[in-house]
Amino acid sequence: MTVITAEPARRAPFLTARASVAVRGVIFAAVVTTFALRLSPFGFWLAPLALGGLLAAASLTYALTATEAENVVMGRVFAVGALMAGAASLSGLSGEKWEPAFGLASLALLCVTAYRLAARRRARPRWLGARTFVLAAALVGALFAYNAWYVVTSRDLEIADFMFYRLVSVAVATAIDSGHWPQLVFQIASSLKADYSWLPGLLPGAALAAGAPLSRAVYQAALMALYAAPALAALGWLAREFSARSQVGTNRSAPMLALAILAAAAAYPTGIAVAARGMPDIGGLVLYVYALRLADKLARSIVIARARALTRRIALALVLTLVAMFLFRRWYAFACLGVVTMLILELARGAYVKGRAFPWRPALHSGALAVLTGLALVSPVLVDWLPDPAAHDYANIYAAYRKTPAVFLGLVGDWWGYAILGAAAAGAILILTRSRNARLARLTFGTAIVAAVLFLRVQTPYVHHLFLIAPAVTGSIGALVLGLAKFSRALAASALAALAVATLTPAGALAPKGVFPTYGLPHAPRSDLAELARMKDWVDAHAAPEHKVCGLGSSYTFSGQLIDELWQLKADRSPLHPDKKARTSVPMSDVDTVEGPPSPDLKDCAYLIVGDPVQTHLIPGYQQTVIVPSQELLDGDGIGTHFSRTGEMFHLENRVGAVVFERTSPLSDDDIGALAERWRTARRLASTRAR
Repeated sequence: MTVITAEPARRAPFLTARASVAVRGVIFAAVVTTFALRLSPFGFWLAPLALGGLLAAASLTYALTATEAENVVMGRVFAVGALMAGAASLSGLSGEKWEPAFGLASLALLCVTAYRLAARRRARPRWLGARTFVLAAALVGALFAYNAWYVVTSRDLEIADFMFYRLVSVAVATAIDSGHWPQLVFQIASSLKADYSWLPGLLPGAALAAGAPLSRAVYQAALMALYAAPALAALGWLAREFSARSQVGTNRSAPMLALAILAAAAAYPTGIAVAARGMPDIGGLVLYVYALRLADKLARSIVIARARALTRRIALALVLTLVAMFLFRRWYAFACLGVVTMLILELARGAYVKGRAFPWRPALHSGALAVLTGLALVSPVLVDWLPDPAAHDYANIYAAYRKTPAVFLGLVGDWWGYAILGAAAAGAILILTRSRNARLARLTFGTAIVAAVLFLRVQTPYVHHLFLIAPAVTGSIGALVLGLAKFSRALAASALAALAVATLTPAGALAPKGVFPTYGLPHAPRSDLAELARMKDWVDAHAAPEHKVCGLGSSYTFSGQLIDELWQLKADRSPLHPDKKARTSVPMSDVDTVEGPPSPDLKDCAYLIVGDPVQTHLIPGYQQTVIVPSQELLDGDGIGTHFSRTGEMFHLENRVGAVVFERTSPLSDDDIGALAERWRTARRLASTRAR
């Protein structure tokens, strides 16, 4: 007879695995904290400790909520991460030396993770089909027509940030045409830590490489087809969702989507006008709306305790989308913070309703995974910020961009129109009160409020910053139009036509100022285009690497950057100068808190073109770096004793003269130092007057 005896129960190794991964995570956080402390200036310990504490908390939470298989993988990740951070810390190299490596690693992680998430979706998307193709073709064709009308009518010149991204696109096209792929990837990765990354210029740059690298027509076509059209489609989808979920409108059919897209375009022509002027920022709206959708899906997936793998994929997709928004244009960070804030509130609401039945484990697991992944993706930014936190104190840096409430409210009327905002508010109330499931609406409206409040604490927004509230406004108005279609499609078409007439034709100007937006209409061309052409010819004839022509001024009429922007009047040669020694102009400082005292590169300027009167466009107290050297040139003292008037002057609009000065004697380091000291004195006086 065989006697079967029960073996003593073996202790599950999972607890040991959890402990092992938890210890590795804490070690990883400690090593990263050490590296961050080494990068930070002496005495600045709060940010590194906060970073380490966040990493430690996320690592422990992950270890306690993950499965055994997930912990095995993450344990290896923690070990590799600790080795890399430790090697970086022991190397003695500065953060600046490590930034490209972190940028390349972040870019690789972003691309690989996005590819793996996309590869899991094997099913054909429902939106693919003949109707979608026809709708997309019609949308792109309409945008091309609007863009041609706007550019031809206004003869608009690209300046400042608008020109920066066109130059980035030209640089991308040049690299593609010449086959310099490694250099291009390196440049993209290196730019991730900068306030202006190269990401927005990638798709337009690829289009320029396929067409003509210097063509504005190709560049604008790319912006409209690749950024504006998807953005409007995303806004239309959001409006259709609001309508369907609130039972205000009808179904989710393609005709309803087309109607919602038209409503979004008519409600916010200003956004399309920004793209028509050459700014790619509208492309971030696709990521913005997708982030809202993912946040909605993640909240639902967690609350109803759906499949763990699906919840994990949604969390990863959301963090990738938020990071892509942030890297695409830095100020979309306010929308990212809004999405995260509202998602946390939604989960807190779900926890309050369900009580003990709330699935805490998947919620904590998703949060920990998102934090770890997000910090890894933004690591190049952290490495850039830690050595000099003051350089990223944007509330102080951008104080010069603040406008009085009266001026700002007037701009809001020109950009949005208070009738449009009033209709959006009414639509939002209707959506929230009639929806059985208003989670997506709460996420959208709450995100817009959080983003707007946070942004206003930093600076007064410019026109392109209003994309932060565009989903909330256009989604509400689109839902109202779809609601009318539920009763009568003729009534909805009439309301949409009336909206388009008010926002896209001069008829809207018949109403009191600020009732309807005016920015969507082409502005009158500059009255001094002939003088600008003459200035370009003069600069081309006199500028050389050994005789640089520079400009002093920062208004929209005349700025120092204008010298390098004149090429667009006749785009017959590349404006790029990869070698700084080959440049025929040098950039001048514009804003005191951003760029500091007047540039030492003034020594290299054989000619200086100075605005008369001195040209500024921000609070003058913050533009002494322009005012002090400009006034000295015009008065003939200070550095003005080293220059003389040539007798040449360009007569620009708004009664502004651009006076040409020629250097008669070299500027020394002592001259630049004395100029910087006079700038500091002027700054102190300006600060005293401001108080």
